[in-house]
Amino acid sequence: MAIIGGNLERKEIGLSIGVSGTHDRTKINKNTGYLELVDIDVDGQGNPIYVEQGSWTSDVVDLGDIFQDFDKVFTDNTVNGASSFAVLTRVSSNNFDWSDWTPVALDGTIQSDTKQYIQVRIDLFAGFVTDLFFIAKRDFNINEFLEEKEARAGRYIVPKLTSNISSVEGFAFSETEYNSSTYQAWIAFDKADRNEGYLTKSGVKTGYLGFYFNNSARVSKYKVRSGGSSNYLSWMIKSWVLQASNDTSNGHDGTWVDLDTQTNQIWSTGFTDKVYEISNKKNYHAYRIKWSENNGNASYSGIGELDFYEDGTTSLSLKRDYTFDKQVDSTWSDTGSLHRKKITRSQWQRIDRLEVL
Repeated sequence: MAIIGGNLERKEIGLSIGVSGTHDRTKINKNTGYLELVDIDVDGQGNPIYVEQGSWTSDVVDLGDIFQDFDKVFTDNTVNGASSFAVLTRVSSNNFDWSDWTPVALDGTIQSDTKQYIQVRIDLFAGFVTDLFFIAKRDFNINEFLEEKEARAGRYIVPKLTSNISSVEGFAFSETEYNSSTYQAWIAFDKADRNEGYLTKSGVKTGYLGFYFNNSARVSKYKVRSGGSSNYLSWMIKSWVLQASNDTSNGHDGTWVDLDTQTNQIWSTGFTDKVYEISNKKNYHAYRIKWSENNGNASYSGIGELDFYEDGTTSLSLKRDYTFDKQVDSTWSDTGSLHRKKITRSQWQRIDRLEVL
């Protein structure tokens, strides 16, 4: 957010360079002659709110042979609260080739070399004076004044497993396994198009299969893939509940909450992905599918591949630059110029994370 308040910062220029020059969100106060940040609003107490920062660059000044007479840039300045400023100069012998900008000393003494031509730049930085400021109602509706940026793309997050040894990211688990060497739980997370996958112990048609994440994750959808062989289709799970837990230690103990329920899921072809979106606003360490029936096999149940999807992250920023035409509305409404509401900085941080009030 570009404009969220600050202290008045002002400078009285001591070097005889006048007050003409180039302003970037600064102005010369007509009454005091001070260089100031542009004020663009008022806070909850009616005090001016200024842009966060601005600068002024003087016109080129020909000092001739009297450079030494102007050893300081400013004679007086006022710094309020957390506000600050920086004064820099650059010099040239021919008004064409210029030195880099060089900050002046703490007492204002010019540190640039002695040359005929000089320019001065003053950067002003406002400090926050209040935790209250105004935001337009339209600024957190999805419209032309908002810009949503992707910080990280969404992705399937279960790591590729190559054995039943735990990954640094977590571990797979199941209620039962076919045996200790084949059709184990990790095979459902090996990211390979196998004819087979995970299978329960012989004679067990119900069960659960899942993954424990060392770093908790918020899953928004999950994917179930059928095995490749025709025999495997009858083993595929048919009706289940997706569950999540934050206090399980091994995938078997702990408290589990239901996130999704599916029934009568029929599999007629191999290597088929079915994706199920869920409403989940919480991070969990473990997710599992717990099923109650399969697609007809009398001895086993199984899953070809299982994976969980984590949404990407986005940030919300304002594209509108508050500068002119301000009118504070006394109520939060759909009438008036900007329909603005007084909020706190912590509330804005919530909005900026897309947690709309």
